[in-house]
Amino acid sequence: MEKKGDGVIHLNQIVHVQCEIRCILYSARFFGTSLANLQLASGTVFNQVHLWNIKDRNDQGLGIVTRELVGHEGVIFGVRFSHDGCTLASVSDDRTIRIWDLAQPASSPRVIFGHDARIWDAQFSGKYVVSISEDTTCRVWYVQKDVDDDNNHDSDCVACWDAHAGKNVWSCAISPDNGVVATGGQDSGIRLWSLTSINDKNIDSDDDLVTVRLPDGMEHEELRNFALLGTNSLISSALTGHFLKFDRDQSSNNMTGTELFQDPDFRGYCALQHSSCGQLVVAGSMHGAMYLYSPHQAFTSVKVPAAHEQKIIEIAIHNSHAHANLYYVVTFAFGEIFFHIFDASTPDQPVFKTLYQLMGPPERTLILSTAIVESQALLICGSRESALLLYRLPKFHSDSPLHRQPIFPTLQLRRSHGKQSISSVLVKPSTLAIQQNSDEADANGDAVTFWTAGRDGCYIEYRLQFLDHQPVYPTSATECVTGVAIRGETTTRSNDLLLEKVYHNKVTRGWLEGIVYVDDQLLLLGFYRKSFFVYNNTKRVELISIACGGAHRRWHFHTKDANLDHAVFAFIRRQQIFAYISEGSQSKDQFKESIMQQGYHGRETRALQYFDNTQDGPEAPLLFATAGEDTLLRIHQYIPEESRYVTHSVLRKHTSVVKCLEWSKGNETLLFSAGGKEQFRCWKLELLKQPSSNTISGINCLEWATCPIVGDKRTETRIMDLTSLVYDTKKGIHLIGAVYSDAMIRIWTFNEISRKFALVVDGTWHSKCILQIDRCVIPGNPGEQDRVLFFTSATDGRVAIWDINDDLHSVLTTMDVEVDPTNPSLKLTEPKHSFQSHMNGVNALQVTPWDERTLLVATGGEDNCVAVTLIDALTAAVVDGPVLVPGAHASSVTGLHILNPSTSTLPNTRQVATVAIDQRLNIWQVTKNPDQPLQLKLINAAFADVPDPSTFDCLQRGDVTYMAITGIGLQSFKYKSAP
Repeated sequence: MEKKGDGVIHLNQIVHVQCEIRCILYSARFFGTSLANLQLASGTVFNQVHLWNIKDRNDQGLGIVTRELVGHEGVIFGVRFSHDGCTLASVSDDRTIRIWDLAQPASSPRVIFGHDARIWDAQFSGKYVVSISEDTTCRVWYVQKDVDDDNNHDSDCVACWDAHAGKNVWSCAISPDNGVVATGGQDSGIRLWSLTSINDKNIDSDDDLVTVRLPDGMEHEELRNFALLGTNSLISSALTGHFLKFDRDQSSNNMTGTELFQDPDFRGYCALQHSSCGQLVVAGSMHGAMYLYSPHQAFTSVKVPAAHEQKIIEIAIHNSHAHANLYYVVTFAFGEIFFHIFDASTPDQPVFKTLYQLMGPPERTLILSTAIVESQALLICGSRESALLLYRLPKFHSDSPLHRQPIFPTLQLRRSHGKQSISSVLVKPSTLAIQQNSDEADANGDAVTFWTAGRDGCYIEYRLQFLDHQPVYPTSATECVTGVAIRGETTTRSNDLLLEKVYHNKVTRGWLEGIVYVDDQLLLLGFYRKSFFVYNNTKRVELISIACGGAHRRWHFHTKDANLDHAVFAFIRRQQIFAYISEGSQSKDQFKESIMQQGYHGRETRALQYFDNTQDGPEAPLLFATAGEDTLLRIHQYIPEESRYVTHSVLRKHTSVVKCLEWSKGNETLLFSAGGKEQFRCWKLELLKQPSSNTISGINCLEWATCPIVGDKRTETRIMDLTSLVYDTKKGIHLIGAVYSDAMIRIWTFNEISRKFALVVDGTWHSKCILQIDRCVIPGNPGEQDRVLFFTSATDGRVAIWDINDDLHSVLTTMDVEVDPTNPSLKLTEPKHSFQSHMNGVNALQVTPWDERTLLVATGGEDNCVAVTLIDALTAAVVDGPVLVPGAHASSVTGLHILNPSTSTLPNTRQVATVAIDQRLNIWQVTKNPDQPLQLKLINAAFADVPDPSTFDCLQRGDVTYMAITGIGLQSFKYKSAP
């Protein structure tokens, strides 16, 4: 390297070396500071790592291999030296990391196994090795070898970071101070991870925990229960009926205890619970007595001798959002559940009242968890039998409340978490605030969002709408409206309530036991094996894992922030209380945002479609949906002014590839998604707009309905394409045409009101896999119904035209197709017309009216051709064409769109845009002059940067056409035809 007078640094080749072992190299890494000591480690296709010095040559001038590292069973994808050059890490196709001690040639390598797929790289960082893999994870391994264990070939995985979608974490970098790891995935996302906080996030030793120390003279007391009073203190009950308070001693890192009082009613047993503010502690006895105590002496303690007739099993406390000193207490005993209020606004004379007795539905139900919607006087309960129950609370805001009034559930949803318990219910605080701030809420517009967590490892988001100003109060268990979630029911409706399931997701193979919403982030609490964990669902990262022995124990968790900088987790093990306490950020490298760049799809994108909402005005937001091989459905907004897009929703419900998407705008905005395993779903979208603007603040995407599978589940049939139209807006009826890989054509109806699919038409004519379907609506004469033609294309290169309009209309107007939703009313036999368009598969198909009498059919094929055909709108016969352009692209055409007529500046012309695997975006002009044949010629072209383009869509806004191409990545274009 030399620097000349022009200021330019010139790089010169110093040496060229060929290794004496000639084989393909998959990876290589240098170590050294000068040519004299420069060492190279190269990974070969023969599963070996070769070490050789650049300066050493044999008689033929070839580089001499000084050492061969043998042991891998696959090609070597990466090699890395440690900072001192004494250790080498190699990764391979065999899913192992091997750590080689270069200072001791006779020693065996340390083998690390834990990734589920191929490993691309591994880097040293102090006592850790950081690896990235095809399995979308970045893992951190503790590799500091124990001095006394020369044969230790196992290493512990101390962190597994999984936040990239789809497949492959390709790149990894570590900060110079070994504090931060950055990863880049195939999903184009960039994430930051803290290395220095690993020890703080994996608590597996009692040395990291705080223990309680009993007061002098009480060393033999057995602690049976406890409640938190904040992050540094707790109150506990002993077997002898003593109540003790423990405060953290900073000097000894223990919690020292002091006796508060003793009550013989609580000898031998005590249920204990605290309020979220720590101002109220409620104890329940074996014989049904209750004791309400203020740890900070904010009010006079109250004892209720006979709150229940039997043993109090559990207690729940809810703080009032309207009054600071008002609490709602729910107590659970054998055979009875009471709802109480405790008003401490007058500290010297607090008021305790029992308002309601909760009665169960006809089915066996044991309530375990509760949440309250105070403004609407509603109680939400979860049960051991996985039932979700909603109770209306009569005269809740009255000055003369009821006393032990029996109340029955208004609505219930059974089996919401399968057969597992609903362990926690939480109402979203922001919706509570909205409810509370409205003086007189409009019930039709009010809705609350809440979550449930279950022991099936899943959490579910629900939305509850209040439909009427007059609440309904059932007087018997039989009046309860019942829904069953495992039947696929996503909504349950009573006279005054509408319960909708918004989203369902599984996050662990263990149990979910709690939900916390703090700093606008959703934290999920659970147990897996013998550890307690906190998972940040918003950022999709595990925050902490604490070895506690498992879920079958008394425990409490509290945090003031989403980073757990001020948090406490306490639990009982072997009749002793342990606590993990976090006070302030333990790491110096805390970063405000861990997501440096939002990700896209992690595997090939197979479906993209713009939402045509031009009826909302030219300033309406540009929305589009994408889906693909990673099974994710994403809803995005494109912002032209900033030349960027924002992802509003990421949904994972499909378990196989999503091949097609279709919007349908009726009374509701619906999105249909379909693909592998015949999975066909409907989603409802709600745009949350900023006041007095078209700016979107968010999108609610509700899981609306699932279409039944009618084919053989063993054949793995795919739905290849969809087309839709609104058949009856008043009734909310949508028609959806679907084509399948087994050559079946099916036309479904979807009813917005009942939210059910029904099969109306099915049949087969193509002998090959059907690739595309489209429809064209031909306006009828005044007083006549519009006609609908369906077009299908298959791998045999043929296009078929189906005219079943009259039969379809007759069925839909005279029959109730939802009675037997999988039994078709019509059978397809022969198309009205068909023609050969391509030599083989027709990958792209679109139809649009050319004039009042003819339709334009444009197709793109596997044979690299683009074709256009004019057909008669009445007879479906070919009028002109097909006109083919051989070699229109250098590879198979994957996307096609007929542009709006306004883009054509010449009469009797239309423009067609096509995309192919050759990454070319071509604009074609279709011309049909009187007494002349149909013509097709190329008028514009551009290169697309997206590899493997698989789909393409356009949206017209004014005189600008927005085009989007996706495959492995996403790219958009603006097209404006020349004047």
